[in-house]
Amino acid sequence: MSPKSVSLDKLRKQIDDIDNQLLDLLMQRTDVVEQVGVAKRQDADATDLSGSLNMRPDREARLLRRLLDRHDGRLPEVVVARIWREMISAFTLLQGPLKVAVCAPEKSVGYWDLSRMQFGSATPMTLHRSQGVVLRAVSEGDGTVGVLPLPQDGEDDPWWSHLAVDTENVPRVIARLPFVQDRSAWFEGMGALALAPIDHADSGDDISLIVIAADPQISRARLHREMKAAGFTGRIISAVGKGGDHAEWLHLVEVDGYLAPKDKRLSGFIKACDGDVERVVRIGGYAVPVRIGEEEQGS
Repeated sequence: MSPKSVSLDKLRKQIDDIDNQLLDLLMQRTDVVEQVGVAKRQDADATDLSGSLNMRPDREARLLRRLLDRHDGRLPEVVVARIWREMISAFTLLQGPLKVAVCAPEKSVGYWDLSRMQFGSATPMTLHRSQGVVLRAVSEGDGTVGVLPLPQDGEDDPWWSHLAVDTENVPRVIARLPFVQDRSAWFEGMGALALAPIDHADSGDDISLIVIAADPQISRARLHREMKAAGFTGRIISAVGKGGDHAEWLHLVEVDGYLAPKDKRLSGFIKACDGDVERVVRIGGYAVPVRIGEEEQGS
């Protein structure tokens, strides 16, 4: 046997040993995750207990940011993220029910692929054309996450308008897909939002979503001005008239940063609008996605 063959055999043996170590670590991680699940069930008042849906999108985002920041090698970052997304989803399934209902009136393959990348190959998924079907599935509270297209201005009956109520089991936005955005291979710039019957939590770098119910006469310019005066930066991305003869307008607003449920800036904003704004409803938010491949895209 030549020295070259011996060297190759040694390298292949190293790969085999590494594979064995990786599997051992995965099994070890599985054991720890199962212990976490037991601890959650034993402590119904645990701060990270989210009903029947054992998800922590904020923690997932922090984890992926940390790992991608740590990563230094030729393995593409998007592959690293995909591996961990598979692991995160698989371990979530171990702790309780998880299903995904995807709404895709158009481009169903693209939205399906986005959902698979986020929630893994083992998670049960269904495809629907109706946003109402998806919203109902999430509201039923049986561990279903909904995936819906990004809001567009000018829609007649946008799905987000159905979230503008403060009642139990109303879905909330918890994530934006894809979380790791590879600009060199992003399918037509497609994106989606994930909804679940849990609240948006602070990941350290977030976009919050609010719906402003306002008098039809108030302008977008004034709403933007009053938001800035109240101490937060918001961008109206969609609006729709609701009620008889459009008795009120609902404005969907992206806000930079995390807005807590009782954030005083929201009540200050309502007061500053002198009766022209009836209410402001937090409908969730998401961790700001990580963008990779932009340098290559611009070169």
